[in-house]
Parts: sequence; structure tokens; C-alpha cells
Amino acid sequence: MLNYLFRRLNLLFITAFILSVIAFILTYWSSKNTLADADAGYIIQYVKYMSAILQGEWGLSSIDQQPMLIKGLTAFASTLELCFIAFITANIIAIPLGIFAGLNRNSLLDYLIMTIALIGLALPVFWLAVITTMLPRLLGIPLPIDGGISPVFEIPVVSGFILLDTLLAADTYQLDAFFNRLAHLILPSSVLSLFLITEIIRLTRHSITMVMKSNYVKAAYAKGLSRKEIVFRHVLKNALPPIIHQLRLQLSTIISFAMVIEIVFSLQGSGVWLLSSIKEGDYLALPTAILIISGFILLSSIFIDILLMIISPIKRKSLYVD
Repeated sequence: MLNYLFRRLNLLFITAFILSVIAFILTYWSSKNTLADADAGYIIQYVKYMSAILQGEWGLSSIDQQPMLIKGLTAFASTLELCFIAFITANIIAIPLGIFAGLNRNSLLDYLIMTIALIGLALPVFWLAVITTMLPRLLGIPLPIDGGISPVFEIPVVSGFILLDTLLAADTYQLDAFFNRLAHLILPSSVLSLFLITEIIRLTRHSITMVMKSNYVKAAYAKGLSRKEIVFRHVLKNALPPIIHQLRLQLSTIISFAMVIEIVFSLQGSGVWLLSSIKEGDYLALPTAILIISGFILLSSIFIDILLMIISPIKRKSLYVD
């Protein structure tokens, strides 16, 4: 296990180094050699740049002279909030559907579920987001289609997660701001969750099917266990870890789609922040976003790998095989 962790950390450091070089190049280009003297070599400037990054000195925004690190983390927290709401919604809907499809493979129910999943997978996220902005007006549903929260609520930024910040400001607005924020998240999270639903259904169906074909499930049937007992005692606990592993590979795609959706709905987050910064010439936002978002993805991947080693016997067994 220690060897495995060492390999993963080694890969983490190599990837982080490459990303830091890319961020340095963008910072050097956007700041016109303000990181260090123009006569200093690139290696010296890179060392000074990384020293500043590790000390939390990521530069100041040319727009409002605010620290880029704080602005980047605040924007990314809003993006993660959207991803979290969509992820919870998608799991509640998709995992049961994927289980039904996997347990009833090649049946009418399986074909119906997979048809819906394939249609959802084929729809472009940007197009679907634009169409979704029209639904409240067409259906007469009073849902907001732009912004993150109504301007009447002045919520101080504490954590960057607006839902949490509205709860912290409950003494002023009770729960009105919290429900207003939820209302603004319904349409964006619905669009993002549709992509997640299609992926989770497909992965769950495949994983359930593979487990149902395994020898230990056949042995459980031979012992006379009922289908319900086999599913809950053997199938689910062995089918879910591979799904977590595959969703980990989709993490960057989920965040990218969330940023696109934020732009369509004018939802404050990494997407809107990056777009507005580039339009106003604040190019220091680019390396800041690269370091924050890629750093989150790398650390999340390591965490998920460790979690899978703990909960999955097959994953632990593969360590000894390697």
C-alpha cells in the first residue's frame, strides 16, 4: 500500500510541476516580467514565482486590486456548490435506474432507461442550457434564469459557498436568502445533473451486469439465497466502487460543463469570473484558475483512490498483484 501511495504522490508531483510551469508561462506573459527582473533567467524567475505561490502571494487583480487567490477561491467555491447540488440530484435519480436496468438487462425497462440515457448523453450541454432558460416563460414557472441570488439580499462572503453563507446570515434574512439561492440553482443544476444522470445510469448498469455474472453471485444463487438478498448483500457493495472510480475520471468534465452553464445563466462562479476577467484584460485570472481547479482535481483523485482502497477488496487485492 505504501508503494502504491508513493507512486500516486510521485504522479501528483510530476503533474503539479507541469501545471505550475504552464501557470508560470501565462503569468509571465500576462504580467510583462513583473514577477522578477527582466535580466533574471527563467529558472530563477520560476523559483521566485513558486516561492510567492507557496506563500499565498498570487498577485492582485488589475480590475479592483483584490488578491487573485481570494477571488479565485470564492468563484470556484460557487462552482463546486453547483456541482454538489447536481451530483446529489443525479445520484438520487440515476443509481436506482441503473440498478433496475442492470438487473433487468435486455428487458423493455432496460431499453427504455438506456434510451433516455443515450438521448441525454447526446444533447449538447450549452444548447440544453440555452433551451432551459426559455422553459420558465413557456411553462409559466416562476423560476429565475440569471444570477446567483436576488440583489435584495446582501450576503457577506465568508466561505464562498453561497448556500452556507446564507445560513450564516440567517439572523438577518431568516431562510429567505437560502431558499432564494436554491431557486436560482434549480435550472442550472438540472442541466448539469442531466449529464451526470446519463453517465451514472450507464456506469451503474454496466457494473451491476458484470457483478451479476461473477462466480460468487452464481454461488449465492446455488445456496438458495433470494434475489433481494443477493442484490443487497453481494451485488451493490461490489458494483458501486467501480462507479466511483469512473466518475473520478469525469471530474474535470463535470467542472468544465458547470463553468459553461454558469456563463449561460449568469451564475457567479469560475466560468463567469474567467470570462469577465479576460474581457477586462485581467489575464492573471488564467494561471490562478489553472492552479486552483487542477489542484482540486489532483487532490480529489488521490483522495478517491485512497477511499477506494479502503472500501473495495478488489482494489486492495490489485495492490498485491502489482
